[in-house]
Amino acid sequence: MPTSHREALGENRWEALRELAPVRFRAAQSELLRQDRAGTCVMLLEAGRVMVTATGPLGREQLIAVRGSGEILGEMAVLTGIKRSATVRTLTSCQVHVIPADEFRTFVDEHGLLQPLLQHSYGRIRESEQSRLELATGSVAVRLACLLTRLAGTASAETPARIGLRQEALAQLIGASRNAVGNALKEWRDRGWLTTTPSGGITVTDITALYDHATAP
Repeated sequence: MPTSHREALGENRWEALRELAPVRFRAAQSELLRQDRAGTCVMLLEAGRVMVTATGPLGREQLIAVRGSGEILGEMAVLTGIKRSATVRTLTSCQVHVIPADEFRTFVDEHGLLQPLLQHSYGRIRESEQSRLELATGSVAVRLACLLTRLAGTASAETPARIGLRQEALAQLIGASRNAVGNALKEWRDRGWLTTTPSGGITVTDITALYDHATAP
């Protein structure tokens, strides 16, 4: 799996990037970047987790990736001048640095970062294609397990992960009915893999079991 931008660029250059803009706070379920908009800025994700999705011509939204701290968001639109190819929303409360496009491009030129960033982006494209494949094939239960595994990140039985998406949103992301998603969640709740709330919230308590279900032959 590709390293984070912070690891790819190194601590010195990452710290220099951070100094270009103050930290800002964004609540969970906030939209940071929107698909088809011009690249007027990039965002450094200092803390928190975000969901990257793309909406196709028929209006179906699909998960592309989940990103954590140490990532640059929206850099390709700024570097190429092409409109944004995805929407980014916060899964948790986040801390970000919003850097104007001109300042970011100047920084990239001064530090010779264009080629490393393009290589990093290529690795992420391959990762995203794998995610699309997983979420486009298999049964509803397998697709849902893949989705929850990605959204939950590094959760375990000792560190449960709260997923702030309702069942309707999960169903849309995997192209399934709400009832089918609800049936799978009920089964996994009975097995102790997750818990749900009346308001639709989900907390993954056994990420290993979900991962095994998602990757079972």
